[in-house]
Amino acid sequence: MFRLLRLSALILLLAVHPALAQRRTVNGLGLRPNLQAEYALHGDDYVLVGISTPLSTGGYQGLNLDRLGLNAGYEHFWNARWSAGATLGADAYTATRNGGDVLYLFLDARPELFGRHWNTIGSFNFRQRLGVEYQVLGGPGSQNRALTSLRLDLDRLIPLGRLALRPRLAYEARAYLRLQRDETQEKERVIDFGTLRAELGVRVSPRFDFTPWVASQTTYLNTIPQFDANNNQISGGRTNVVTPVVGLDLRLTLFRGGTVFERRQLPTQH
Repeated sequence: MFRLLRLSALILLLAVHPALAQRRTVNGLGLRPNLQAEYALHGDDYVLVGISTPLSTGGYQGLNLDRLGLNAGYEHFWNARWSAGATLGADAYTATRNGGDVLYLFLDARPELFGRHWNTIGSFNFRQRLGVEYQVLGGPGSQNRALTSLRLDLDRLIPLGRLALRPRLAYEARAYLRLQRDETQEKERVIDFGTLRAELGVRVSPRFDFTPWVASQTTYLNTIPQFDANNNQISGGRTNVVTPVVGLDLRLTLFRGGTVFERRQLPTQH
């Protein structure tokens, strides 16, 4: 356990530590409403179906619907500490092709396998989620790639009469799986994407809960530097692209057999 904690802390420090000589740009605020239906099986197992409609701000068109996202998943718990499962995500969106003005409909798919370890530190839950996914991208000029991810999260359930609160903090680092890199390619970053998320889950009843959350999503790039006439770098190189996001997850829980039974329920960010 202590080795796992030390490894998790090392990865977290590596992910959030600011590198030297890098540029930083900030996108407009993203909005991410999400509706989930969770079907509780025996024990802590579950089947999940969700729909999301990500929105972006800051563009000349104001508020834009970026895409429509669907996801489904299943997770099985072997015991109180270890579980594993699979998810399948799909995003539908429109984009132009070959520089034209016509919008075409594209679809991305993301099958994933993951494992989870769940333990406690005092009254806090501390979980580590390790996943491997393959992105099948349908957009113009897109390249299918495999990624691996590690998420660390810490939360605590606070009963308040019939209600319950779950404050939670999570960080997820994601990286492309690279088997070989051409010598002419720029050396890529160790971590390609990172998300720091803070939330407050509110359980109204065993059948319904909602979770408002905020997050900072960072894309870590390393591209060919561009210079002006005075040899000053104006773009490219090591660049961090940050997107602030505000979200709201609504979850409806259905129980097998129709009767509510005791179970440990994960946060809405499964």
